[in-house]
Amino acid sequence: MLRHLTWSAAALAFLTGASAAAQTIAPPDPEWMLVAPEDRLSLGGVFADADIVMQLVMGGLMLAAIAALGVWIVQAVRVGRGGRGFAGAMAYLSALGAAGPLIGFFGSAYTLLHSFIGVSNVRPVPSLSIMAPGFAEALLSAMLGLLAAAIAVIGHRHLKARLYSVGLEADEPAAAPLQSLSRQARVSA
Repeated sequence: MLRHLTWSAAALAFLTGASAAAQTIAPPDPEWMLVAPEDRLSLGGVFADADIVMQLVMGGLMLAAIAALGVWIVQAVRVGRGGRGFAGAMAYLSALGAAGPLIGFFGSAYTLLHSFIGVSNVRPVPSLSIMAPGFAEALLSAMLGLLAAAIAVIGHRHLKARLYSVGLEADEPAAAPLQSLSRQARVSA
């Protein structure tokens, strides 16, 4: 039994020593340091450093979010006065609520695609601090799409509830043919 233990201990010592000799010792990680204030990345810097396609996508999403907020406020005031003709506003808010995230995620995919193509063409692989501005650009695009959609969906639901509460119905010309078809189906059944 003692002979088996010594052989096992010798084999273990050999394997441990061989694997330790085969490994190279990595240099220690550098100390953490903050980037100088003039070199720090900000939301404006992400937008300014983006390529023209992404600037157009992000600028369009910002304008769409601001327009949705404006449409929501103007139409909410009109509901209180008993105005009519809400179809265009409701259609815009509904369309933006559906398309905003898709446009934002298109921008994210576009940026990530270009980032990964760039990474594949560079040796050695860049560090995370080199890649971070591209990731920030992709996330900013997705965030703007979600922001525009959130404003539009909340505004649409608020206006629909207000219209319902004052006894008005939203002028939805697209819904009229569907309603007449459903009435015809009920009558014929």
